[in-house]
Amino acid sequence: MKRQTLYTIWLPALVAISYFSACKDKKTETPAPAVIAGKGGSSILRVIPRHHTKEIDSCTVYIKYNAQDLPANGKYDDSLKVVKDSSGHPYAIFTGLKKGNYYLYGFGWDKSIADTVLGGSPHIITTDGTDDMYLQITEGD
Repeated sequence: MKRQTLYTIWLPALVAISYFSACKDKKTETPAPAVIAGKGGSSILRVIPRHHTKEIDSCTVYIKYNAQDLPANGKYDDSLKVVKDSSGHPYAIFTGLKKGNYYLYGFGWDKSIADTVLGGSPHIITTDGTDDMYLQITEGD
């Protein structure tokens, strides 16, 4: 008789509880909007290209929005030639950026070794304001 009570009373009760707990109204949550990097924000990214520890003043810095890797098609969204500040330090400054993921790539000339230097690195802007980044570039070997 115990086995029959288990199948006739408890099993249907457990099925009913499972059914009603699974059928609760699920609130439709709107996912947070994805962070879209690019122009239109209030962030500034100051990029200082360096070959080992030496700052490189003959360089162009390329930027790709919404990327963390070298673009497969080789196309970037913007580029700037490096300039020197009042104390002689080279930099490229990208203004009006939104928070998000960026990929930076530098291509230049190191006078001290008389050779082309290049390289890239991902960067994430997480706050408004000015963000400094050292972009490490090398001979490409």
